[in-house]
Amino acid sequence: MTATVPAVPTDHAAVAYDATAPFYDLLSQGDDYTVFGNILETLIKRADPPGTRLLDAGCGTGRSTVAFAERGFDPVGVDISAGMIDVARTKYADTGIGFHVHDLRLPFTAEGTYDVVLCMSDIVNYLADPAHLTEALASIGSVMRPGGVLVFDANTGRGYGLMTSTHVYEYDGLYATMSGRFLAREGDPKRFRMVMNAFRNSAEQPDVWRRERVEHLQRHHSREEFAAALDAAGLDLVAAHGLERDGSLSDDVDDQAHTKGLYVARRRADG
Repeated sequence: MTATVPAVPTDHAAVAYDATAPFYDLLSQGDDYTVFGNILETLIKRADPPGTRLLDAGCGTGRSTVAFAERGFDPVGVDISAGMIDVARTKYADTGIGFHVHDLRLPFTAEGTYDVVLCMSDIVNYLADPAHLTEALASIGSVMRPGGVLVFDANTGRGYGLMTSTHVYEYDGLYATMSGRFLAREGDPKRFRMVMNAFRNSAEQPDVWRRERVEHLQRHHSREEFAAALDAAGLDLVAAHGLERDGSLSDDVDDQAHTKGLYVARRRADG
């Protein structure tokens, strides 16, 4: 008997990150934005975009958006999570950077066009239905200037394999665990579900720990799927790099050797 593949809830990423927004910066405090920013800036400059107007698509709490403003770009941040955008607006109210709630699958209605688009932190994997990936890339492509550059990352098969083990995050006031599995038994062997259980306390009630269960749904898209969706959106895949353990980049993506792939696409002049 063939299993019926359940539909992907359209709001699953918003629900997950609205729940995570109050402690996202604490959870991600170990991320080195300087090192990764250097890698991304190198890829952007190598692709030679026509200008510096930048869309941070999936900006979260705004740390990456502000980091690229400090590098001389003119950024706008969008995210599907209203909770994450609320944090960004509060933290960076004095920067003049615009932060907006937006679902990448939907048409953009304001803010003009962009020379550079960043779509990082597994955003494309959260587009857990192939049709949603196609819709999002078409929407992104529609606001890119000719010659504009898109850089995005994606989890690999090896990366997902590592996520099947339980990972523990422990910081002052936060204890969290996360593990996941592919949903082959549910009929989609490329769809992946991660569950995070986060326990938080506060200075006012240090002995009281509150539990938050957050479910993340992703899909392991192939390079061929990315290339096809990009082509349909009027973009050409011009480079693909595997992220090595030491933070360096390889010249290509090996799905079983690298934990992430970094992809660079360029908007065609003829759309």
